[in-house]
Amino acid sequence: MSNTIDNAIRNALLVNMGWKKGESVVIIAQQADESFSEEARTAIKTSLELAQQMYTVLRAEIGQHVTFLDYVIAEARHGVDASQNLYDRVGNPAVVFMPTAYSLTHTAFRKHLTSQGTRIASMPTFTLPMFDEYGPMNVDYTRIAQDTKDVAERLRASRFVRVTGTGTDITVEIDQSLVLESDGLMTKLGEYGNLPGAEAFAVPMHKGKSNGYITIPAGFGGQFALAQPMRLTVENGLFTGIESNIESDHQKVENIIFGGDGYNVLAELGIGTNPKLTTEYIKRNGWSVLLAEKIAGSAHFANGNSKGMGGQNDVPVHVDWVVPNVKIEYQFNP
Repeated sequence: MSNTIDNAIRNALLVNMGWKKGESVVIIAQQADESFSEEARTAIKTSLELAQQMYTVLRAEIGQHVTFLDYVIAEARHGVDASQNLYDRVGNPAVVFMPTAYSLTHTAFRKHLTSQGTRIASMPTFTLPMFDEYGPMNVDYTRIAQDTKDVAERLRASRFVRVTGTGTDITVEIDQSLVLESDGLMTKLGEYGNLPGAEAFAVPMHKGKSNGYITIPAGFGGQFALAQPMRLTVENGLFTGIESNIESDHQKVENIIFGGDGYNVLAELGIGTNPKLTTEYIKRNGWSVLLAEKIAGSAHFANGNSKGMGGQNDVPVHVDWVVPNVKIEYQFNP
């Protein structure tokens, strides 16, 4: 493994997490069930390799203070809670890294750790090259932190946010008390966020006055990249319609958004702030919702669980749908 990658892993601990001597660190990895698809097993294998490399590097750096924990995920889907076995073993660490294939960010498990004061870096779909010289972890986090804070302050001052772009025109009524920042720095007690930074995001008012439509371009999407553009309609805080020319894509998205009670709730409006991440980077390196949602000039709209961010919709799914190249209008308490 290259020194560049190993050094970046150490920096993630020392800079992004602000690790102090003597603090305990846990690295959480996922294992695949035999029933999972080949695609899911491959994704989990990739994330497991990263988790093992992080453990090797940090073990050499801080010794017995780091622990490796893995568990078999119940479903190959973002937002599925951790196993009871993992709850029982995790304890009360100061720092947790989650280099997983499927996100634990918006789960009861993450909230459980946060309530204990654990600092958490969630890293779903992360790969080792993201730590390399040209990867998205090689960025000025001081600038990202300030840009993200500026966006969050605009959100907190706005009851409504309008997002427009090609095939997109939606106004979201947000809960101004539920605006969060993910700038890639988790150095304070109980802070959590995704690596790499950065985004500011808000919970929409539950079944509130959020109305309009978004068009996700080909090559972008949520859990997977779409073969052709797809239009999603939102009415009164609920996803209500899907328009797509690809039957397979349509069916998969329909299952994600309408597959259970409360799945179609508009659960998040997020705004990307990482200037190093671009649509071109995604095209070169392949689809990753974790990276795409951080693209400066992009917005993402989640369906499903908002409880993990302080909202009231408690369902076992949370999927972000990314729309790049948008214009954001903050409507300050109209």
